[in-house]
Amino acid sequence: MAAGLLAFIVFISFAIGWSASWLGPKIPYAWEPNISLGQDDLSEDDRKIQAYLTKLTERLASHSEHVFPVTVHWLPDMEVTNAFATSGGHIHVTRGLLNAVSSENGLAMVLAHEYAHIELRHPAVLMLEQVGHTILYLALGLGDSGAGSLAQNTGTLSFMSFSRDMERAADERAIALLKNEYGHTEGASELFQGLLKKEDADALPLQTIQSWWQSHPATLERIKAIEAHNTELKSEAQKKDGRFNQESRPLPAWLLDALSAPKS
Repeated sequence: MAAGLLAFIVFISFAIGWSASWLGPKIPYAWEPNISLGQDDLSEDDRKIQAYLTKLTERLASHSEHVFPVTVHWLPDMEVTNAFATSGGHIHVTRGLLNAVSSENGLAMVLAHEYAHIELRHPAVLMLEQVGHTILYLALGLGDSGAGSLAQNTGTLSFMSFSRDMERAADERAIALLKNEYGHTEGASELFQGLLKKEDADALPLQTIQSWWQSHPATLERIKAIEAHNTELKSEAQKKDGRFNQESRPLPAWLLDALSAPKS
């Protein structure tokens, strides 16, 4: 009985995920609820940083066939290294993230990745998945029972499976946007290189196992994917005229000064 219930839950969980992936992009963009953690009481310097992030995102998005309107939020009080997209076309960038990159190209990869989530309608897909799994748990009357916990864990695995696919798709789309903007992907792996250095080298082999329980692909996997694209671009350039400009653009000096200035 328990085995049959588990098999049913696994089947329905993945069916919900696939259904959400099909239906999500078909939902009108304007219907997405606005979910934002943005701050209204930004200082003059913080507003300047937010405007810079917005303009860079708009530059990258302009290379899309259909540009989705987005709002970029600067989170100056969050030291965690993170950037994320939420429903309604909102992109959030933390102070910790800006401190973790040293070039415009590295920052552009992050912004393009988050924009790609919005362009690919991933927030809508996740929202449908969450609604579908909630209805499943309620319909089965599982609640806080042991079977309920099993169902929730199964649903979480389904979420993560699709989320990893989403992350890979967003990386691919971001790389394409960077190619159009800069002509290369040099510097795109900058953030991931920094994250990799912070990881214990002895723990790296465990990423093969841990990646099943992470929403993002393994750091090393992402670096290799970006480097493969740049190698391909170099090869194409050499076949044409042998010239390949792959210089990274530095972050603006005023931005670096603002980030290093004491908080008021």
